[in-house]
Amino acid sequence: MDIAPSLAERSRGERVARTAVVTFVALALLTLVFGLGWAAKDAAGGGTSSGSAPINGKLLDEIYSVLKNNYVDKSQLTPDKIQAAAIQGIISSLNDPHTSYLTQADLNAGELDLNSTYEGIGASVSQQGSDVVIVSTFRDSPAEKAGIKAGDVILAVDGQSAAGWSTQQVVTHIRGKSGTSVSIKVRHGDGTEATLSVQRADIPKQSVFTEPQVPILPGSSSTALVDKDGKPITDLAYVNISQFQEDTYDALMKVLQEPAYTNAKGLLLDMRGNPGGLLDQVVKIADEFLNGGTILTEKDANGKETTWTAHPGGIMTKIPIVILMDKSSASGAEVLAGALRDNGRAQIVGTNSFGKGTVNQLMPLSRWI
Repeated sequence: MDIAPSLAERSRGERVARTAVVTFVALALLTLVFGLGWAAKDAAGGGTSSGSAPINGKLLDEIYSVLKNNYVDKSQLTPDKIQAAAIQGIISSLNDPHTSYLTQADLNAGELDLNSTYEGIGASVSQQGSDVVIVSTFRDSPAEKAGIKAGDVILAVDGQSAAGWSTQQVVTHIRGKSGTSVSIKVRHGDGTEATLSVQRADIPKQSVFTEPQVPILPGSSSTALVDKDGKPITDLAYVNISQFQEDTYDALMKVLQEPAYTNAKGLLLDMRGNPGGLLDQVVKIADEFLNGGTILTEKDANGKETTWTAHPGGIMTKIPIVILMDKSSASGAEVLAGALRDNGRAQIVGTNSFGKGTVNQLMPLSRWI
């Protein structure tokens, strides 16, 4: 018996949402990312024109011609550099840190990499105002071992100031061959600054854990699941989802079907530090905890709404659930928590989450020379 509804049972909107994003990785040399919340696989359909007048490309060409003929330092006027600056200027004018432009170099650096491992330090970042901030570090990662913490502001990489850098620029500079080191200057939450040497490694993209990666009780140094008297808790189940990636649903289903979970009196679902991930994984997971109700409603730029609803037959529709959240729980984690809470399936404990209400759309752009 299937543990989830078949694809044929999904609505057309839901099927579109599962269009593989890797298709665009293969086809697009340049990619525009709208609303960086969780990486939705819904990348079909570019929308319609707003009807506004087109950008005056001739004016841009004229400005370039004037500069080329009159600007003293002509080394600064390469077509590639000017075009990249113009594109970045358009994106910056939106004043939206969650809309980004990805170049071929960004793609080569693994921005849309869906493999099971990558070479880096094991941390996720996000744009907050003009700063690039560490959202979370992965369990036992080089970043965690070096002392990098959630909330750290990245100030410099290998001695080069990160002021004005986008998240893509930070990722490009930090990632590198396994075994090499990178120097990262950060400002911690208490205002102190530190320059940390981090050795890059092959980072597995594991996303489901059965043991806490940070202490459950504030101020405690232990990650053991215990009651207020320090005694081990044996009748409650625990699972941590650190992010939503290609195999998160399958990994979670394997865990939830173990006797320790099927026989538990309650489930502690830990999404502290979860920066989000793939929308289809969030929806499939929510479906297993709900017998019905709305999981998510998305409204696009033209006002069109797409709703994902839960179907009967989930494997965890009766067990009481408590969700742990913190300030680094973002986008997809907030969607799952909100869906379970709003449908009366879970209570949320912790601090205010990150606050992200946009879906990531990947739009391929034509190649330019």
